[in-house]
Amino acid sequence: MSNHHADQATFSEQFLAGQRYWQTSHGRRQWQAEKQCLHQLLARSGVQHALELGVAPPLLAHDSIRHRIGWAPQRDLAEHPSTLICRPEALPLADESLELVLVHHLLEVAPQPTHVLREAARVTSDSGRLILIGWHPLGIAGPARLKRCNERFYQRSRWLKPGRLRDWLRFIDFNIERIDYCGFVPFENTPDWLLMERWGRRHNLPLGRAWVISAKRQMCRMIPLKKRFDPAAMLGSKVSALACRRSESPEPLYTVLPSVTPEKPLPNPAGHVHHEKCSSAASPGVMA
Repeated sequence: MSNHHADQATFSEQFLAGQRYWQTSHGRRQWQAEKQCLHQLLARSGVQHALELGVAPPLLAHDSIRHRIGWAPQRDLAEHPSTLICRPEALPLADESLELVLVHHLLEVAPQPTHVLREAARVTSDSGRLILIGWHPLGIAGPARLKRCNERFYQRSRWLKPGRLRDWLRFIDFNIERIDYCGFVPFENTPDWLLMERWGRRHNLPLGRAWVISAKRQMCRMIPLKKRFDPAAMLGSKVSALACRRSESPEPLYTVLPSVTPEKPLPNPAGHVHHEKCSSAASPGVMA
């Protein structure tokens, strides 16, 4: 058996174990806490098309969601005839076709969690929302995971910190809007567990069993370009042409006259310098 078939077989076993876990009293209590936390996020979202990837009963059964798509890895594990049957890292859906994608405790058991996250981000629209739900290793259920007990589904899964999910989401151009925590009851038979759950969710303490991450696609902001000054638009075409002509060939403030050198008198062959006689016509009144 190849590694791919071995991973698929292990993933199918984890899927069945998850379905059995969510039917127990502990699983139903955790499922109800996560549903209440999710209901606050999607109270006024107005989502029309949504996809839910997980092994638990549907959490997106809200009246505000018009079209919900379920998912199952195999045909015999599907609970509805309209369930999407495929591998989680290869969804047969168009790019940016859904307004909401919910990945519910699937990254902990998937053979390739980064591929599942990238595929879920691919089908999420630019204005849509990607919601991830997983077990919190630093919560009140963290010490119980160290026992390596194989009785429960969540103890056998691979727990991820919110910091690692933040790095994975940045790699696919998604930003985390908010992180909520749920599942604050330390023991199964604790009285008034609902009041404790409300108190922990009100203060959003990072001590819950699970985290709920809401992320959106990172959009590039457009930088507006300023228009250059156009004199033709304000002063007219003739004035702008004159201004451009003057700017190209400016007139000098003063002119430089060329220097003129005086001519020397020609020498006489006899050695005497010939001087021109200035004769003037004398008037008869001047001469006596």
